[in-house]
Amino acid sequence: MLAALVVFVTPAQGELSWRSVRGADLPALFVDHELADGVHYAYQFRSDGTFTGFNMGKAIRGTWRIAGDEFCWTQPRRAAAEECFDVERSGSSIRLLRDGYEAFSAALTPVKRPSREGSPQ
Repeated sequence: MLAALVVFVTPAQGELSWRSVRGADLPALFVDHELADGVHYAYQFRSDGTFTGFNMGKAIRGTWRIAGDEFCWTQPRRAAAEECFDVERSGSSIRLLRDGYEAFSAALTPVKRPSREGSPQ
């Protein structure tokens, strides 16, 4: 008798399960955490509403805040205007969405030692 092994593959296998992060849950997600893609950029967020880091090898600093259910930041070198995003999370991965489209996707990990005076640790 031949035994057959049937494997069912669901759409959830191999895909990340994203959930929205909103309101009061947003500050804890970012404070003393680093958002980095492992190659192009790394930003460290502090509790005083500032962030520092690197983007394409250049030092960068700016401000961040939570506005309702959105994460907002201002990067003086990039644009004078504040940019705001919806946030989704799956494990240690997050993505920032603007108008329903992904603008950034990266890992968010705790900072070993929070940065001081603009120098990422």
